[in-house]
Amino acid sequence: MFKYIKFLSRYFKEERKNIALIFVFVMLSQSFSLLEPVFYTRILDRFLRDSHNLTKFPTEHAFFVALGITVLAWIGSAFAARIFKNLQQYFVNTVSDRIGINVFNHAYEHVISLPIQFHANQKTGEVFRKISKAREDITTLFGVAFDKIFQNAFSISAVLIYIFIREWRVGIIAIILVPVFIIATSFFTKRVKKIQGEINKTNEKLFGTSFEALNHIEVVKSFASEEHEISQVRDDNKLAHENVKKKTIAYQQLFFVQGTIVNLARVSLIWFGSVLAFKGILNFSDVVLFGVYSFVIYQPLYDLGDIYAKYQEGISAVDRLQTIMSEKATIFSKPNALKPKKLLGRVEFKNVSFSYNQEREILKDVSFKVEPGKKLAIVGLSGSGKSTIVKLLLRFYEPTKGEVLIDGKNIADYDLQVLHKRIGLVLQDNILFNTTLSENVRYGTFAASAQEVSEATARAYLSSFLKKLPLALETLVGERGVKLSGGEKQRVAIARSIIKKPDILIFDEATSSLDSHSEEMIKEAISEVSKEVTSITVAHRFSTVVNADEIILLENGEVQERGTHKKLLAQSGKYAKLYRLQTQRNVEELLSASEIDI
Repeated sequence: MFKYIKFLSRYFKEERKNIALIFVFVMLSQSFSLLEPVFYTRILDRFLRDSHNLTKFPTEHAFFVALGITVLAWIGSAFAARIFKNLQQYFVNTVSDRIGINVFNHAYEHVISLPIQFHANQKTGEVFRKISKAREDITTLFGVAFDKIFQNAFSISAVLIYIFIREWRVGIIAIILVPVFIIATSFFTKRVKKIQGEINKTNEKLFGTSFEALNHIEVVKSFASEEHEISQVRDDNKLAHENVKKKTIAYQQLFFVQGTIVNLARVSLIWFGSVLAFKGILNFSDVVLFGVYSFVIYQPLYDLGDIYAKYQEGISAVDRLQTIMSEKATIFSKPNALKPKKLLGRVEFKNVSFSYNQEREILKDVSFKVEPGKKLAIVGLSGSGKSTIVKLLLRFYEPTKGEVLIDGKNIADYDLQVLHKRIGLVLQDNILFNTTLSENVRYGTFAASAQEVSEATARAYLSSFLKKLPLALETLVGERGVKLSGGEKQRVAIARSIIKKPDILIFDEATSSLDSHSEEMIKEAISEVSKEVTSITVAHRFSTVVNADEIILLENGEVQERGTHKKLLAQSGKYAKLYRLQTQRNVEELLSASEIDI
């Protein structure tokens, strides 16, 4: 309980002034509302019963004046109650929604700041469902707390105090069944909480599965797996539906018990009040007023089950959200981290080893240095550790041993955001957002001018492609850039890196999935943008790196050979062997394609 209160208290404190104002509006609206039954019983007791009593109303004019004043007071009380109720509702809705937004923003900020390894082990849809569900349920929880709990607590307290002052024995009758009601409600809502937890788990799984399938729709369709994905969603929905039925039954049992207790309490109160009226202890109007006020006492208690259920749903959402919020960022900027406006671009790996787990070492004592403005190529077969070097340089992960240095300083000494802004990255599979080409090029450099976008696209060899598009840079690229070819997406990614004006450029398998024509264009683009910066090219196609100042051959996470292309060929080692095999394969593929064309 305390951990939930501690978690939610920060959001409560941020709105404490508005919450205090809500409480004032609650007291005012309920105070005026509670006056309405008083006016009603006064009319019954004074005007209807004594309408022909000449000692109280000697003339018709006196009767109508007194009645008119009472009715106007009643109308005024109701009007004031409505005004304060509307103000209460406005602040309840806006404050609870703002709290929900703050919860979502806080959670999203935390999730997006977590290291890559967290996201690698999670389904994006499930994570997003948890934080969006938490926003919904916590918004509802605070809305219920402000609107119902505050209001009902004040109304019940005020009515019970009045009843006890007027006749303490009726007060005892009024209050005696309240704890019985609360105990019964608590018993049934524990079942609701358990079922709701199962519903939340199923819905998160459903959201994660369906989100992932839609996010990889090309794979789903290419493997004709639509029915498989639909079947999974159907099964999850069926399970969720079964749990909803269980929850509905639990609620109906709760409402039945609640209704029985409430009816017993109301009847008991009216019965005892009538006995006291018969004995002359109470007036007729007192019994009527107690009967009306019984609704004020017991109707909120009748709502208690729903309130408690909303509370349990909110707490369940908080509990599941805290599993995410408890994740710690293992990679972060130091308090006094370096924030240079420009890097020289000297990159060095010093005896770097790395493993994702203790079972297998991905990199083993890797060392190399790239001087500013030079071009390094890292080649090797799949699984040799090439892309891991990129992840370490970007500080997505920390080395198990050794150091990664930029300009002679450990990259852990740099501010992470500054580090990422000074390094450009082009991947094998570059993700584009479902917006315009222009906005995709600007991504990360949002304030770039139209002139800068135009220059970046020209340097990335996109000009001829853009001329074919009616909307040019304002063309929508579709989800994940689905409307563009692989080569076109690569050139957009290169333009995105160019516009950052980075000091270090990384090309991670940027041409591996492209045809020969697209590969040549990308190679030209890479050559163009690498002229003035330090560049590191990761590739398993050796033909793309022949112009590098130094080439490193990785095998099983170790540096096996290093040197220029010409030097490595002259050594007739593994690099030379792999290069000749790739060259021969490419020639054979070209000849085969020519024969087919003939």
